[in-house]
Amino acid sequence: MFLVMKMKKIVIMSDNHGDQSMIDYVKEQEQGADYFIHCGDSEAYDMRVLEGFICVKGNNDWSLDLPKEACLNVEGVPIFITHGQYFGYFNRELVMNDLLTRHHCRVLISGHTHMPMFEKDGDFYYINPGSTTLPRGGSDRSYGVLLIDNGKLDFRLKKIQK
Repeated sequence: MFLVMKMKKIVIMSDNHGDQSMIDYVKEQEQGADYFIHCGDSEAYDMRVLEGFICVKGNNDWSLDLPKEACLNVEGVPIFITHGQYFGYFNRELVMNDLLTRHHCRVLISGHTHMPMFEKDGDFYYINPGSTTLPRGGSDRSYGVLLIDNGKLDFRLKKIQK
């Protein structure tokens, strides 16, 4: 008998800064996802809009009762989620690497910079979906889709077409 495992689809967004229509847009575009992650700065003061999301608190989510970080294990791939405001600008990669090592995770998903990123460093992956509302660094408004299939990762940046 063969065990058939279904590829897992994780939709990742961040930094919509109060534009709740972006949360609805992402949910509409990616129906059927296995997980939805929001990396903070949703400024969603009606938390019902984030139902179904794994959410962390961003530096602009002052009054929201959200955790600073979250962990998720998908198909044996341990994932650490945080907003990213504590990484700083100097030695950023060392701080991120240390965070993954301390939490025994392989994937770091964060936001904050408003600039998309997908990098592999040894066994570690660093993912930032950019911003759905206020992109920086010449990037487009975006969110991301992470596919995990038998422990293999594939990340796709999705440009907002709205």
